[in-house]
Amino acid sequence: MGNTASAAAIRRDVAELIRPPRRIRASQAAGEVMKVVGGDGTVRDWNADATPYMVEPLDCMGSRRYDAVIFVGPARTGKTNALVDGYVAYKIDCDPGDGLIIQISEDKAREFSKKRIDRMLQHSPRLIPRLSPRGHDNNVHDKTFRAGNYLGIKWPSKNVMASSDYQFVLITDFDRLDDDVDGEGDPFTLASKRTQTFGSTGMTLAESSPGREITDPDWQQPADAPHMAPPTTGILDLFNQGDRRRWYWQCPERACRRWFQPIRDHFQLSSRRVCCPHCGTEVDPKAKRGLNLNGRWVPEGCELTLEGELIGTPRQTRIASFWMEGPAAAFQSWVSLAEKLERAEETFEQTGSQETLKTVINTDWGRPYQHRRGDVQRSSARLMDRAEQVERRTVPHGVRFLTAGVDVQGGKNRRFVVQVHGWGPNRETWVVDRFNIKEDRGPDNDQPPRQINPATQPEDWDLLTRDVLQRSYRLGDGSGRRMPIACVAVDTGGEGDGEESVTSQAYEWFRRLRKDGLQSRAYLVKGGSGKTDSRVRRTWPDNTGRKTRRSKARGDVPLYILGTDLLKDVIAGMMDRDHPGAGYMHLPSWLGRWWYDELTYEVRDPATGKWSKPGKRPNEAFDLCVYNLALFILLKGEVIDWSAPPIWANDWDTNALIFDPNESEQDRAAPKWKESPAPSKRRRRVAKPRI
Repeated sequence: MGNTASAAAIRRDVAELIRPPRRIRASQAAGEVMKVVGGDGTVRDWNADATPYMVEPLDCMGSRRYDAVIFVGPARTGKTNALVDGYVAYKIDCDPGDGLIIQISEDKAREFSKKRIDRMLQHSPRLIPRLSPRGHDNNVHDKTFRAGNYLGIKWPSKNVMASSDYQFVLITDFDRLDDDVDGEGDPFTLASKRTQTFGSTGMTLAESSPGREITDPDWQQPADAPHMAPPTTGILDLFNQGDRRRWYWQCPERACRRWFQPIRDHFQLSSRRVCCPHCGTEVDPKAKRGLNLNGRWVPEGCELTLEGELIGTPRQTRIASFWMEGPAAAFQSWVSLAEKLERAEETFEQTGSQETLKTVINTDWGRPYQHRRGDVQRSSARLMDRAEQVERRTVPHGVRFLTAGVDVQGGKNRRFVVQVHGWGPNRETWVVDRFNIKEDRGPDNDQPPRQINPATQPEDWDLLTRDVLQRSYRLGDGSGRRMPIACVAVDTGGEGDGEESVTSQAYEWFRRLRKDGLQSRAYLVKGGSGKTDSRVRRTWPDNTGRKTRRSKARGDVPLYILGTDLLKDVIAGMMDRDHPGAGYMHLPSWLGRWWYDELTYEVRDPATGKWSKPGKRPNEAFDLCVYNLALFILLKGEVIDWSAPPIWANDWDTNALIFDPNESEQDRAAPKWKESPAPSKRRRRVAKPRI
């Protein structure tokens, strides 16, 4: 009996090997054989009518006319389900061949294999028999089938994307991949090389929502290329290399019936509806499904007549490229699109951060993001022209509390560089002071000068306690009252190694502050080394288990990692504002040209969003602005209810931190803010810096 079963299995395997390909469209095959398993466990057939805009891209993947398919679209379009799952189902059932799926990371590859590929195979009666019954043939990242074809679910690396040949390579979330894979080149070129051996039967797919910024902010749409994407790297650059197909709807108004694109430019935020650009008709959201069912892909150089006939000459290329935007997405409502964009705009106005806005425009609207800059190019001369005549080292009207940023400089000119900012409602800020601590002359400034060395001399850090944490400034009202610095951010990067290093000395200084009860007013910061979505993130470094310790980190001192590029974007936006108010940076005229040059020396790479120095000139003013902004964020200044602020951010007459040096100690200690009647509105709970 066992021999009979073995013979039958051999016959089935041989039959799979010699079975000829089924010559049907890929979308038809996906509809016949593929089951879609939802996150809630529901199983249904893949239905092309749910996402009709996916039929043509999927069929192009099964055509010998194209070597590659590029699909650009927002989230909630069903693009991965159709173009990856659907194409894999087509290849398994109709035209077996070796294939490779590239996910953004090993963890994502494992998740995709278990949640998508395994579930699809297990619930698709036509597909599960194709899988090899041998246990060693199948694991999370490797699938082998009876016909001998192989499917890998991997991640971008030199070992994965080199040497081996595949009939098809499918890359998902392309714009979240690095531009260079282990120094070998960009992922699309590497993937295309893997399919080149198979000639016209080879296929490379790249699908993604846009994730790269527009590199030329002055770019304008060419009149002879209405489908061209703005200049970016990544998926839209690949789209421009193809035949540039865009998704079109036909106006439902009988008097019009002209074709148009359902894109952001034709969307009314106020009414939450798509509008025909030809007649102004607002489209009912209930009509979206019908418009998608009758929608058409139009390549560059072609257009549709009122009768739906495609006329013109398309671009001649073996890359079929498609781009659609959020309003046409089957699983995204127009109300949701509008509300997400409005909330992102509000976040930008409140915080100056463009990350939420960028994410919404990329993933929900399916558009590339253009970094927002001021109308006038940032320059030291322009900023000096708008500098304000204020008394030196005096707290201007409008400031509610003070922060200080400290940068540690090494080399021959070792010093602490200190910059003090005043903060008012809604992120309005004033530069109050800038000074260096190069030497110690004693608490009364009457001792012989001693050159400081922050990497090796612990006592130098105590100067920050004496000369920064305990520093105060006169109010600008002439009353003689003073406002102390609420908190300090100190950069921990610097020269030295091991115990004799800036980092180790910074940790020891913080431990001494803890003994004195001052630790709540000091923040140790460090610039993040890579791209991050967090502007400020708290960590607890601990290297006690490492043999090669570069600093004395024992897990007892908090270190705040800064998303410096994100914070510098905010600072640049604040400098670009021309009128005082929310998010405006007031600059004093008493600071020299050297300071304004420091403030504007760095440049931003629009392709990567990273800030860098083009040369070796100093940039401390810009970095210190970042540290002060980080303090404002840590003090939750962005969420303060300024109609009922915490007592340390009140107006001067009721501010808990302001004191009169001529008052007696008893009067100064009196909680004068309690004399004012409590506001009827409940105050938001915000931590008070301890002075």
